[in-house]
Amino acid sequence: MDKDLVKALVMATSAGLTLVFCIGGFIGIGYILDGWFRTEPLCMVIFGLIGAITGFYMLYKQVK
Repeated sequence: MDKDLVKALVMATSAGLTLVFCIGGFIGIGYILDGWFRTEPLCMVIFGLIGAITGFYMLYKQVK
């Protein structure tokens, strides 16, 4: 395989996983906090948005 193709695939995979894990991790934290505070979707939605913002920021830093 071509080295440039492999490098592009690794970068794309890394970017996708970073985005998924940021959003998923923050949603998981929100889910746990919702269980503690009994505010069912509130913390999960707020932390999901924070995770999305963080994920896209990390994605921007990787691509830049």
